[in-house]
Amino acid sequence: MGSAEPTVEVTLEGAPDGMPVTVLVRRGDLRGERLKIPFRTGYEHFVPQENPRGVPEDGAVFVWCDRTKFAE
Repeated sequence: MGSAEPTVEVTLEGAPDGMPVTVLVRRGDLRGERLKIPFRTGYEHFVPQENPRGVPEDGAVFVWCDRTKFAE
């Protein structure tokens, strides 16, 4: 039996109204340069507040930078 991928709690700054301030994300989702979170009719994109070395730990802060719509 496989185990679930570990999660990390991160803080989101500048997120749109109605979006949570903290979220749990899979560690694997933090390996890229951006964090992409589905919200309402699109994706909200966040970048690390500081350029972390390796994968961010619990409490890392990500700042909103862009929004894209779901593909139709």
